[in-house]
Amino acid sequence: MKAALFYGGADIRVEDVPEPVPGAGEVMIKVGAAGICGSDLHAYRGETRFSASHPYMSGHELAGEVVALGPEVHGIQLGDRVVVEPLHLMGCGVCRWCSEGHREVCPERGVLHGERRMSRAFAEFDVAPEHMCHPITGDLSFEEASILDVYACVVHVLKRVPAEPFHKVVIVGGGPMGLAAAEAYKAVGARRVIVVDVLEHALNTATKLGADAVVNAAENDVVEAVRALTHGEGADIVIDAVGGRAPTFENDVRMLARNGRLGVLGIFTTPQDVDAAQAMRKQIQIVWINSYGVWGGIPAIRIAMDMVHSGDFRPSQLISHRVALSDIARGFALAADRAASQASKVIVLP
Repeated sequence: MKAALFYGGADIRVEDVPEPVPGAGEVMIKVGAAGICGSDLHAYRGETRFSASHPYMSGHELAGEVVALGPEVHGIQLGDRVVVEPLHLMGCGVCRWCSEGHREVCPERGVLHGERRMSRAFAEFDVAPEHMCHPITGDLSFEEASILDVYACVVHVLKRVPAEPFHKVVIVGGGPMGLAAAEAYKAVGARRVIVVDVLEHALNTATKLGADAVVNAAENDVVEAVRALTHGEGADIVIDAVGGRAPTFENDVRMLARNGRLGVLGIFTTPQDVDAAQAMRKQIQIVWINSYGVWGGIPAIRIAMDMVHSGDFRPSQLISHRVALSDIARGFALAADRAASQASKVIVLP
């Protein structure tokens, strides 16, 4: 089969590799669509702290059709259309944290039968345990279903940093995750949702998705702008969806109201500075948001799918570019340079 192999940085080559074989309890999926995640871009930019042998295969936002069954598969059937949870989010199922519904912090997360597993969706086929595959309901396309992983993350945001109807929420970062977070807080009835970014096209998309106000941080004093939009109080909730090397924490804390909460959704690859005196004076909380798991016994990705069907999330509005697997290097370049490409979510179509 054809698959993308990552040799480091921007060196991505599509080569022939053996087809995967589903083991016990696993299924093989013909990949219909796979999204390029912001976390994929950290390695592309050389920002990641995680090491991997090169070349490696990658891609964890995926949906497709089941084309082969391993032994001991009892629910999924050939021909089923499924969205697949990233294999690096598998929990052991028996530890304290998995039992509490927090498999996202399982000490053995991503390990199956003693082997660390990763999804490899930038390819024609991938395999996954049956329990990580969820039938696609309704008329969702593979493209829309492939980014349910994004929406599952922001379902987890709502779990970790819930909003009341009187809350004013600021989302810092207008990439796919930030835009999805804005949709999520609008869906649960937050009083005012404000999106901050430096790119006008991202702010335009935020407005289309229902943001009550937007702030261009390249043209405005973002702290003063947020204060003006919140009657001088500041935000009850700030969700930082930027990550990488962006030094955003200082302004995050300054934007918060007293007793406010900062939710950290973006994956930062460099340390952040926090004005501890101001944070204490305001008595703010900093809440870290790590991927997603289960909420009330229901996988977050299923909740996300239901919210798409109810109209709370509009995945088609997040998708800006589509590239063939053979053109994946260009897809990564588009996703990595949002200013030039005006990209939001880039989808790879094997």
